[in-house]
Amino acid sequence: MTNKLLSEIREIYPFALCEAPEFDRFDLAGMDFTTKGWKAEGLGQVSLMAATGMGGAMGMTSLIVNPVEIDVPLFNLDIISLPGKKMLYMELYDTLLNAQRNESIFAAIRDDFGDIADIPGKPCWYDDIRYAASVTKCAAAGQEGRLDELIARYGRAYVDLLKDARPCDPAAKKIKADAYRDGLLSHGGPATDGFLKAWGKEKTGELFEQVLFG
Repeated sequence: MTNKLLSEIREIYPFALCEAPEFDRFDLAGMDFTTKGWKAEGLGQVSLMAATGMGGAMGMTSLIVNPVEIDVPLFNLDIISLPGKKMLYMELYDTLLNAQRNESIFAAIRDDFGDIADIPGKPCWYDDIRYAASVTKCAAAGQEGRLDELIARYGRAYVDLLKDARPCDPAAKKIKADAYRDGLLSHGGPATDGFLKAWGKEKTGELFEQVLFG
């Protein structure tokens, strides 16, 4: 599903690969990682990160869209596969300059999948900018198809935003996007804490700036 969503974005915006060979492949906390980042002309930064561990029993895929050239929210998708379950974190973050924060279409899609259990959340420093319509789900065995349907519909709604978005001041937009990125480095987050623990803030910051967020 992640590659399909990536392909749909690539059809709209030309991609240029970011050269960051240090982060092409690496090991971290028993997981084998690969990462790629692209400058998407007219959009901003797009990145894909994948990891496997536990002899292939655990897998993770992350897709980040950081749109600093158009006025839409930052998009973060994490899929974590474990024996017997699959967890989904599909989140939007308010980095908007002038556009209205409209969550209704995403909330409606989320609400159509109440049969998939929610992952309880904890208060976090970024709650003010994280869309309430963000999705955190844990699919049991047999629900993989439903989870794929949720990702497809939610992702399609986001791609529609990209298609209809208006250009904005990239410098001003990047200030807001960087505040979220740098907040992760300072305060942590579920997907960030492992990097900070293993690498520290400086090297994690290089991965974030060169590949994941721009």
